[in-house]
Amino acid sequence: MADDSHHPAHLSPSELGTKDYWETFYARTLSHISTKHNPTTTTKPTRNTKNEDTNTNADSDSDSESETDSIDDDSDPGTSWFSEHNAPDKVLQFLTDEEFPLSPANTIPSSSSFASGGNNGEREKREEDVTSQPSILDLGTGNGSMLALLRKRGGFRGDMVGVDYSIRSVELARELQRLRIHSAYLSDSEDEDGDGEGGGKDTNIRFEEWDILHHDEGDTLDWFPYGKGGFDIVLDKGTFDAVSLSDEVVVEGEGEGEDTAASGRKIQRRVCERYPGIVRGLVRKGGFVVVTSCNWTEEELVNWFTSTTGVGGEGDRLVVWGRVEYPRFRFGGREGQGVCTVCFQRVEGEKEA
Repeated sequence: MADDSHHPAHLSPSELGTKDYWETFYARTLSHISTKHNPTTTTKPTRNTKNEDTNTNADSDSDSESETDSIDDDSDPGTSWFSEHNAPDKVLQFLTDEEFPLSPANTIPSSSSFASGGNNGEREKREEDVTSQPSILDLGTGNGSMLALLRKRGGFRGDMVGVDYSIRSVELARELQRLRIHSAYLSDSEDEDGDGEGGGKDTNIRFEEWDILHHDEGDTLDWFPYGKGGFDIVLDKGTFDAVSLSDEVVVEGEGEGEDTAASGRKIQRRVCERYPGIVRGLVRKGGFVVVTSCNWTEEELVNWFTSTTGVGGEGDRLVVWGRVEYPRFRFGGREGQGVCTVCFQRVEGEKEA
């Protein structure tokens, strides 16, 4: 059973922890993009390098025009909070560093292997190489920008899946990927794969509607790597933050039904308490979970994700493997930082005392 009696204090609920908030935001953004990029529109999308404040009440024509002209990764509040601290790029650097076991530098053969010619043998070898690359799952993918960044600039070639409980988010991510208007695709660099329009494997990113907290465990997901026991890398950029802001509770304990009578020994828990244990089950043993938060301190984040063990307390758990360094500041005599990223690894063994 999970041992989560020492988790940090809960955050106060917020509208940012509700599905309605995100459905509304992504639906409006998708509408703007569809309007701007319809077949009769020839205006080329422009990139805005400044973070945009999201005004959910803005519905005037001028506001709509402004938003359609400035839609990029930073227009998503789930991204802009972290862009202020350069978190996406820092996570990219962390995952592509040679010290990270699953970075392309450690898993992809030298480019010289494919530098000459274009015969079928080389292409088959390349396709075989792609299938052996680390698979990546992006939880609460939002507009899908993190996966685009890892594919285009990071050089990751394996399967990528972005999931979100908001169908509008999934539709938006698919559309941005189709139009290739993520910031990562608007750079001046050449496509790494270079297989014609769409950058070959650049478009091999799948986005699916899936609710991590309320899914049927009996369902078979055609995007989940059951053969490996989970993904090689699982990413969370602000999803645990949003879950932590939800006021939803779940009932756990003995007995049938959902009554909370003392005789049934039932307790109510905020849904965020279930999240770390579920995430652990999505990564293969030996794989990595990378969590970025702006609502929790690094110490709190570590407590949340390392305080639970596998079923029966057998020691299947997450341990800290590494962390991303961010600028630190002092306020009121205390030192802190605006965002933190911790990399966990799923391991087996005796539970630490």
